Amino acid sequence: MDDLKQQVDRLEWRVDLHEEQLKSLQDNATELKNQLDCINKSLAQIKWLVVGGAVVYWGQVMGFGQLLKLIGV
Repeated sequence: MDDLKQQVDRLEWRVDLHEEQLKSLQDNATELKNQLDCINKSLAQIKWLVVGGAVVYWGQVMGFGQLLKLIGV
């Protein structure tokens, strides 16, 4: 009977340890998700900056700037 109690105590200790480890891993996963969201936002901003720059460049190459000056915009 004493041996069974020791085994149960050890199993309870392991379950407690696993619960703590799982909680820690879940916290890490949440933090990583937040960081990835921030990275995605930064990449989206960079993408639109590049797209805007390309539009301006191609507009200048095609002469849209001169057309806008003639129209008076």
